[in-house]
Amino acid sequence: MAKIKWGMIVTDGRGKLGGQVFSKNRSGAYIRTKVTPSNPRTPDQMAGRGILGSLSASWSGLTDEQRRAWNNAVEEWQKTDIFGDSRKPTGKNLFTGINKEIEQSGGTRILVPPVKVVMPELPALEPTIKLSTEEFGLGITNVPAGFTLQVSATAQLSKGTTFVKDKLRVIGYVPAGAVDANDLFGYYVDKFGTPTAGANIHVAVKLVATTGQAGVRVSEKVEVGS
Repeated sequence: MAKIKWGMIVTDGRGKLGGQVFSKNRSGAYIRTKVTPSNPRTPDQMAGRGILGSLSASWSGLTDEQRRAWNNAVEEWQKTDIFGDSRKPTGKNLFTGINKEIEQSGGTRILVPPVKVVMPELPALEPTIKLSTEEFGLGITNVPAGFTLQVSATAQLSKGTTFVKDKLRVIGYVPAGAVDANDLFGYYVDKFGTPTAGANIHVAVKLVATTGQAGVRVSEKVEVGS
């Protein structure tokens, strides 16, 4: 669904409308033709739908008191949308969004809205992938206590590909502690297969609190080394 901000005529637009997609990059606003994948029922999409379906059922199974608690908590969880305007979720959206982050990061679903925490600032993401040593580094040495590091990546992309937001897939998570102790290379291979030298891959990370609060996702491109 397209999101459009109206001014005297139109001041901004995001999302899909008919056969067009509205977006914006460093050069300004643009419209492109919507491309529908030939097989949209990918394993990742089906897994995501499964999580959302399960969470929707869980919301229906909450007590009236629990649902009221989530509905009353939304004021604290307002976010700024793509137009810079403040938006708050519904209680159900808050419950679903937080628990989806928890499940994707290996945690246990919660039924009571959490208290917001201060998100730590991550050091700069500097990914490296080397085939000979089966190395998948992030340039991040430690995950702070009370958080997990959710790691996403793309499959191998052509050199000119720069728009990757819809191509990033969660490959695994790193619990609190040393990042280097985790087999990120194995996570990638399990998801996409072994990459080839010189391949263009994008890597993204974000911190997720054990309560489901997520930080900002940052991404960087990496060329696979031999």
